[in-house]
Amino acid sequence: MGLKIRNGRSTDRVGASHGHGRRAWRREAVEFAALFVAAGIAHLFSTALGHRRSGALMLVVLGGVLCAIVSAHIWLTHRRDHHGRPSPSRTGPAPEAALPAARLWRVRARVRETPGQLAALAAATAALGGNILSLSTQPDTDGTVDELHVQLPEPVTAPTLVDALTAAGGRSVRVRPATVRELVDPVTRALLLASWAGEDPHRLPVALAALLEARLVPNAGDRTERETLSLTTPTGDRIRLHRPGLPFTATETARALALLGHAHRPTPARPA
Repeated sequence: MGLKIRNGRSTDRVGASHGHGRRAWRREAVEFAALFVAAGIAHLFSTALGHRRSGALMLVVLGGVLCAIVSAHIWLTHRRDHHGRPSPSRTGPAPEAALPAARLWRVRARVRETPGQLAALAAATAALGGNILSLSTQPDTDGTVDELHVQLPEPVTAPTLVDALTAAGGRSVRVRPATVRELVDPVTRALLLASWAGEDPHRLPVALAALLEARLVPNAGDRTERETLSLTTPTGDRIRLHRPGLPFTATETARALALLGHAHRPTPARPA
């Protein structure tokens, strides 16, 4: 025997089937009785009019009026449905909703080594309607630095993004505009630049600037120390790179030194 649970109580399926059968029988009995009542009323009405001279004429007129009313109702309903529904041949595809203009930002934030910290930054970005397009983690001397490329609607400003990420647990949050070319995979970019600089050591300063997305400067001057990187080539030349707004991390310094060593690696002699 099958059981159903309703409102915390078991219900016998067989009992439910019998109950449904009783309700159906009652409804049919009521409909049958209503049919007899309607037939009796119609008989009384026709009998009362039949004893008059104009009774038959009144029945015919009443029937015609009812037919006209039903026909008018059907015609109006059909017309309303026809004009209210758009014709497939006249309408094209529904226009897509215009997407809001978006801007690309490069974001760096120092985070605590605690579970869920990156998820908190991602949730804060999503709350602003943003989309994280790339993410990299760089160990540094005083903590871990998360670098993100975030696409945000144009109404969202850099200070708004900084405040949101700071509230989510980010420290020393820095934001600056970015371009699509910055989305190239860092490993791929480093390999291409290393090959390019290895062919000609004079290309090394430009390759380093491209690797770190910085600009070459003749001297450090009064620039912030963390935003300027000074390197010495094996030949004794000085290369100074400056990147305002984004201090160089220890990971980036290691990448620059690796590229520097690769460019000045002696080229093996080719066999004759």
